[in-house]
Amino acid sequence: MKTENKSIILSLLFTTLFALAMVFLTFSIPWLVPFLCEFLKHEKDVTFMTVVAYLAVPAGWGAVVLLYKILFNINNKKVFINNNVKFLNILSYLCLYVGIVSAVASSRYIAFVFVSISALFIGLIIRIVRNIIEEAIKIKEENELTI
Repeated sequence: MKTENKSIILSLLFTTLFALAMVFLTFSIPWLVPFLCEFLKHEKDVTFMTVVAYLAVPAGWGAVVLLYKILFNINNKKVFINNNVKFLNILSYLCLYVGIVSAVASSRYIAFVFVSISALFIGLIIRIVRNIIEEAIKIKEENELTI
């Protein structure tokens, strides 16, 4: 098996594991958040943390769907296409969204600062990769015109 196929299979595996974790997290919020708040001695913040968790869920599911779409495109040898740029663009905005939600949540629980910074940094990396792919598409199109 080629290395590129192994990489795609591994990426699909991890995306699937993330999707399964999202299923668990999505349906366990009503009991998981109160348990964690009690464990962390933040019983008074259960409602707030539950709202934060439910606000983050759509971004997680959006990320799963977009990652699958990008990986399937790559598997079909469609790397430098505008759809991948669009998917990466949306993915970067989902990271921005989680960064903002986490920043607001950090007003009640300071540990969310780390989530916020991480989400914003990952969003920045995705934007840079998006820009690289967009430029590669332009170069590819110019090369196709000159041949």
